[in-house]
Amino acid sequence: MKAIATTSIFLLFLTFSYGQKNIHGKVTNLGNPLQDVHIANLSSGDNIGSDQNGMYEIMAKPKEELRFTYVGMDTISVIVEDVTKILNIQMKIRVEELDEVTVSKKVLKGQRELELEYDSNPNIIKSAFGYLNKETASYSLRIIDEDEFDLAPSLDFVITGRFAGVAAKCDPTTDELKVFMRSRGSLIRPSNIIQSLSLNKGSSSPGLSRGQAVFDVDGVVLTRIKCSTLWGNLRRVAFIPSYAGLARYGHLGINGVVVINTKTGTVIPKEGEGLPYDRAKLRNNYLTEDLVDAEGVGASLPGYLTELKESGSPEAARTVFENNKRKYANHAFFYLDSYRYFYDKDEAFANTIYDEYVELNDNNPVLLKAMAYVLEAQGQQEKAHALYKQVYKLRPEYAQSFIDMANSYRNLDKPESAASLYARHSYLLEEGLLPKDSMELAAIMQREVDNLFDLDNGSLKIKKRKKDFDERSTRLVFDWNDSEAEFDLQFVNPDNQYFEWKHTLAEMPNRIRSEKELGYAMADFLLDNELLGTWKINATYHGNKQVTPTYIKATIYRNYGSKLQSKEVKVFKLGMKGVNQHLFTLRIPSEVVHN
Repeated sequence: MKAIATTSIFLLFLTFSYGQKNIHGKVTNLGNPLQDVHIANLSSGDNIGSDQNGMYEIMAKPKEELRFTYVGMDTISVIVEDVTKILNIQMKIRVEELDEVTVSKKVLKGQRELELEYDSNPNIIKSAFGYLNKETASYSLRIIDEDEFDLAPSLDFVITGRFAGVAAKCDPTTDELKVFMRSRGSLIRPSNIIQSLSLNKGSSSPGLSRGQAVFDVDGVVLTRIKCSTLWGNLRRVAFIPSYAGLARYGHLGINGVVVINTKTGTVIPKEGEGLPYDRAKLRNNYLTEDLVDAEGVGASLPGYLTELKESGSPEAARTVFENNKRKYANHAFFYLDSYRYFYDKDEAFANTIYDEYVELNDNNPVLLKAMAYVLEAQGQQEKAHALYKQVYKLRPEYAQSFIDMANSYRNLDKPESAASLYARHSYLLEEGLLPKDSMELAAIMQREVDNLFDLDNGSLKIKKRKKDFDERSTRLVFDWNDSEAEFDLQFVNPDNQYFEWKHTLAEMPNRIRSEKELGYAMADFLLDNELLGTWKINATYHGNKQVTPTYIKATIYRNYGSKLQSKEVKVFKLGMKGVNQHLFTLRIPSEVVHN
């Protein structure tokens, strides 16, 4: 094990010792260039402004963070990677939340409907007086969801400064949570917390400090709560600072109310037989738009690929390839598209294109991974393994490298080697040589390890583990080669209703930051087995801060976790932006549960 650690440390050193490189691109808003955008390297302290055309250049090393700021726009932060050269940034106008908003026309929902939506709608919170909906409340209601707490080092760290006029502190002597918020025109800033904590005399209510909010915890109103009882058990937290929302709490709510929903105290409604409600059924979200086939009818194909499809014969196709090669000699995706075209028609020629592709991109893990996806889908596991191995050498600190290599070993029927890789990753985590996960990666990797042990417990000489899912389940795993890729995945059920998972900086900035810090680009979903029917899986691509496409690999596991488990790999090229593209259909059970 010491030898493994030494080798890993050496590889990690090589990875992080890359020198600075020039990062350049264009900053726009709705297609228009932005001048004087402030671009700062938070690690080196270097900063620069964009020119009149929105163009900029700045030096940075891998793992350093670039921050883009502009008055009136949402700030964007990007962690630089080994392959980062171009970052085209699209900034969006910042939408400020108003303290008091009066809405003349609302879509009001009953308590039962809000209860059913609670699990899927982060704008809903349960109070002692029923469910509250941030979208339709006539007063200010500010909510923090559990993902933000999972990322933070402490409870008060998340709350303080999260919203204007709200500050918090865990008292180090009593472990009590103290929350202060703007109420009746009084604003207590974070810097005033220590002073406020000592003001116990003359409080408005017995047991309350001046300006200290009370707590509505799982429907029970409390004047005191300990931080240690909440930390790690928070589902959702809301802040009510305004008169309209505080009136029902009487004199207790004079300084504001913190509504807290815990994981253990929040009961999610179930359908028949104890199943969670299908999130697609909870809204009037029927799919009505036309879809474009990602790689078929309606797809936007590059000119060279259209010429290849119209060539008519293998000889004519080779001529088309050679003619276009002069124009696209430095375009990796020209070779990849051409390889995929020739593979079923002229495999020998396809192999020569493959050799050229690998030679041109031998040090580019993003492009090597795209080809590895294609090879894996074709069943060429040995060649795919060679590329995954090269990516592992280039990115030994990326969690995705361990997962890809382990799965590749399983494709080659070498479960012992796969188990060894996971053990190595665990050791590096324990030794502090790799960053630990605080979001979804650990759960994904644990499912991979559990599945390895479930199916190969005989050869690995371990006891069979208890499963926490139905063996007839279908698991979908999506991997993408470019970590800058932003896209929506859409799951359309047999009733033509859909659920969307939005992998964008606007929707899930914390997850994307975690992906870049830990080095992974994947997500998995379990499909329940109660409602048989045909599901459609669609995707809308939003770009990757360059003008290049992104390749996404969909791995479909049927009868997941059982000895009858089967695996199918599909690969899609996402290039058209803003268009809902149909990827594939599945005849599977009902509900989508994101893990």
